[in-house]
Amino acid sequence: MEVELIDPAVLAPAREVLSVKYAERRVRRSDVFHDYASYGVPDGWLEMDYNFWVIHGDDGITLVDTGYDVAARDWLGEVPVTSPPECLELLQIDPASVARVVTSHFHYDHIGHLGLFPAAEVVSGGREYDYWFGKRASGALNGEFTTEADLAVVQRAEDEGRLRLVREPAAVAPSIAVHPVGGHCPGELVVTVQTANGPLVLASDAAHFYEQIEHGWPFFAFTDIDEMRDGLALINRMGKEFGATIVPGHDARTRERFPAAPGAAGKVAVVLA
Repeated sequence: MEVELIDPAVLAPAREVLSVKYAERRVRRSDVFHDYASYGVPDGWLEMDYNFWVIHGDDGITLVDTGYDVAARDWLGEVPVTSPPECLELLQIDPASVARVVTSHFHYDHIGHLGLFPAAEVVSGGREYDYWFGKRASGALNGEFTTEADLAVVQRAEDEGRLRLVREPAAVAPSIAVHPVGGHCPGELVVTVQTANGPLVLASDAAHFYEQIEHGWPFFAFTDIDEMRDGLALINRMGKEFGATIVPGHDARTRERFPAAPGAAGKVAVVLA
């Protein structure tokens, strides 16, 4: 059954959307794309950025993901560039003033700084919550891409009545809609933002790199490869049906395609809209 998409035309344009880089890593194509050898394409290097996103809307500031403390927990050879708290300072964002954090999924590099935002509503995928909190309850987090400490912050938001779980496509702010997909994680949220120049799709880890969008190549890490392919198809459908610009989650080439933010913020951020 085909997912019914939320048309971004029903959303109010956001004032600004930023992609904010806090770390980087160099990777081989054959290491990050599943079954890469079957494509018959020469191997090579890709520059991988670690990002979070800032949306300035009519109801305040929304973050999509939060990054994590690379210096404290280097899991895959990530190289810190500017820590997320320093990024927020350069962007002149007080974490206490953030209205909302949309967590694309619960991997450590996407929710590691969730505790910085004590007043924010936290919007997360329902299936994502079920999967990881099920592992937490059964003591099965060892070696996973999230930790007890990460999930405890999600639990705190739930205890304080700030957690909103989404199981179907939904508008979660005047300018923002989310569509749950599986694949990389069971309950990843793809974020659509309406802007004055048309809609943006913030794919996060539903599509790490442009090659996945262009060729449908799955990422190497997945919970369900068929759901991952379905998620890539959904992202491309958004691009086709709504004329949306698709922004992959970790591709350094994004910074070549969009202008740097003005002033000191340009050290860490590019303007998507």
